[in-house]
Amino acid sequence: MPSYIDSRRVLACCFFCLFTTAALAVQSQPETYRSQETLKAKTRLVIVDVVATDSHGQAVTNLKTDDFTVLEEGKPQKISNFTFQHPGEGAGALPPLLPPHVVTNVPAFKSGLLNVILFDGINGEFASQAYARDQLIKFFSSGTLDQPVAVFALESRVRLLHDFTTDAAALKAAIEKYQVPAQAATTESFESRESPFATYGDFHTNERNIETTLNQLNALAKILAGYPGRKNLIWLSESFPLSLFPEQILRSSQVGDVADNGHGGPERGAPDTFDTMVQNATFKNFAALVKKVAEAMMGAQVAVYPVDAAGVGKNDHVTSQHTANDMAERTGGKAFHNSNELASSMRASLNDGSTYYTLEYYPENRKWDGQFRTIQIKTERSGVSLRYRLGYYAVDPVQLEKDEAGKISEEFSRFLQKDAPGIAEVRFQAGVMPPASDTRNKLLVNFAVDPHTVLFERSDDGVEHAKLICTIWAYGKDQDKPIMSKGDTVTADLKPEVYAQVMKQYFPCKQELDLKPGTYTLRLGVLDRNSNQMGTTSTAVTLQ
Repeated sequence: MPSYIDSRRVLACCFFCLFTTAALAVQSQPETYRSQETLKAKTRLVIVDVVATDSHGQAVTNLKTDDFTVLEEGKPQKISNFTFQHPGEGAGALPPLLPPHVVTNVPAFKSGLLNVILFDGINGEFASQAYARDQLIKFFSSGTLDQPVAVFALESRVRLLHDFTTDAAALKAAIEKYQVPAQAATTESFESRESPFATYGDFHTNERNIETTLNQLNALAKILAGYPGRKNLIWLSESFPLSLFPEQILRSSQVGDVADNGHGGPERGAPDTFDTMVQNATFKNFAALVKKVAEAMMGAQVAVYPVDAAGVGKNDHVTSQHTANDMAERTGGKAFHNSNELASSMRASLNDGSTYYTLEYYPENRKWDGQFRTIQIKTERSGVSLRYRLGYYAVDPVQLEKDEAGKISEEFSRFLQKDAPGIAEVRFQAGVMPPASDTRNKLLVNFAVDPHTVLFERSDDGVEHAKLICTIWAYGKDQDKPIMSKGDTVTADLKPEVYAQVMKQYFPCKQELDLKPGTYTLRLGVLDRNSNQMGTTSTAVTLQ
């Protein structure tokens, strides 16, 4: 049964948990952020990042709102918000130093210039993966970083090798320790031998790996959605098995799509016949999942920068390059291939997306039919080329939330696993209080949830309703199976005056867990049942 908290109990709990607990009392009010997903009640906000360059490939930095025209399916759209991001703006550590026993999932960087290197351990051959690892080490040995970088590995599930940092030496050390799992290095299987489109040419993958890739890209998008601004996803792989926009590819192959992206924009030619066949066959199998991933990537403002891990070799990579080029072009990124200097390609990827404009609009067409909609952005400024995301799937935001609701418990459990990356959609601080002498081994965790990242639903009487699950998963040394707290749903019905007070402080939640003496890795999680968004983080505790 869910626990219930009325207005008076919430207010009293706020003061008790947050002002009598010494570890949390000294904390300053956290910086709050608009949650993009909670805007999807009846419409949706479309966010498009635009990289503008001159004829020499240099960033153009003086464009204004009036310099841009946004079209969706050829119809003008009203720009509702406009921002400009360039190196040095908004960078730096966000949270203050935390006192003992207090942890947070608030991202360490508030920079709008975040870069993610995704090391692909399932698509491609082992030799290419080993070469790519060596090139990563070379890249992090070549100099300092002026932009935050995180490194993930794509395996059976996405794995964080190192969180965002500008410490190149720490990133290098993380890559040196990493070894591609043996099962991930073997891509040739009975399934792949039986699949005509997975093994032709340079597709060193199979349908099982395609499905895994899509699911893990969706998980990565969920991780990155907790960070503001554009994320440049540098995908280091030999084989890019599937475009995120196959419907548009097929349309292009039939009618010859030539898109004008302003001044100096490239023409889009149709892919070759086999590439179209591959995309068509695969899309039929994964249509729903492709749309889901494309939606998540757009919502998280991810631009893809594919880097061919095979470099220049004996194998023909034309088919994979078609897919890589299309994926980059349609997400606003840039593809790099036909080069053995992968380190240089990665450096160019970091620099390319460091200066950009963000345009936001609410579509005039409110018919959510799930079809792909093209976006076109123009400028009257002479000599300026624009690169941006070329479209999105018009997925019904209300239906999407319903579809996700049935799977959220399983997804929440995956992100509470021992080595899972942290999530910052719902943000919180947590005081981890070691057991007192009179409580034996009962561990207490006080969660202080940022209410601006929680979706409150208002009823006709003005009462604000929230439903949260706070939980603790404790992993002992060399144990993969956790000890879990109850994780009951906390339901709060707040009258306007109490709601106003909570919004100035924190939303409280607490959990207890009985543990034997020992050292544990704790996974702390908060799930918002109204929005199906979540927050997770890790810490360690030792019980005597």
